Amino acid sequence: MASIETTLGLQDQRVVVTGAASGIGRATALALAAAGARLALMDWDEPGLAATAEAVDCTPLVQRVDVSDETSVDAAFGAVIDAWHGIDVLINVAGIMRDQMADVRDITLESWQRVIGVNLTGSFLTARAASRTMIPAGAGTIILVGSPAGVTGGSGSISYGSSKGGVNGLAMTLERHLGAHGIRVQNFLPGSVDTPLFNKSLDSGVANGGPQSYADAARASAVSPEGIGRALTLLASPLAADLKGAVFTH
Repeated sequence: MASIETTLGLQDQRVVVTGAASGIGRATALALAAAGARLALMDWDEPGLAATAEAVDCTPLVQRVDVSDETSVDAAFGAVIDAWHGIDVLINVAGIMRDQMADVRDITLESWQRVIGVNLTGSFLTARAASRTMIPAGAGTIILVGSPAGVTGGSGSISYGSSKGGVNGLAMTLERHLGAHGIRVQNFLPGSVDTPLFNKSLDSGVANGGPQSYADAARASAVSPEGIGRALTLLASPLAADLKGAVFTH
């Protein structure tokens, strides 16, 4: 029987995962390591990064990065490219959520800008950094993590839903611009996932006046980050080469 490494074709592929300190990012790193990928793990949370690095079945590169900051992103990707002489796959999981169930009149500009900065600007900056080495190579895969909340609506957070709508638009535009260079761009849209970010946002929503029943129903329907990590690993593999556009999960 063929191993997962030979089946997925990710053996020794150079893969960057942002948001790797916890949740979907950590689960994705574990799944990629099991598939034989070489990993560069990025996040702002140093203890979480260290825990993920210890958990994966490989010796990853580890870079602390604020994805909303141009200098931080370029330095982190520069260090990875210097070490690897290229990047095959970027999976940008890094994201935050604020102001769940908050009244639009109460959302501060600082809070709005921080969410947009991490979720949307971070997607742009990381994709730009990866494309600078992928374009000359004539190949690569960029996976941005959006959300159904940014496409179909329904987010309890105005800034989060808006930022993820922007990620969807960014992915579609990048697909057209980078496809000619042999780079595949995907927008991956997981539904409710049982992560620290998700649970914290639900607690925040209840604190902001949202119904406890909404939070309870959302938790009951949430899927595991491990399942999402496996889906992202499949999407990163050559087996997904013919997929285009947005990919939804439960």
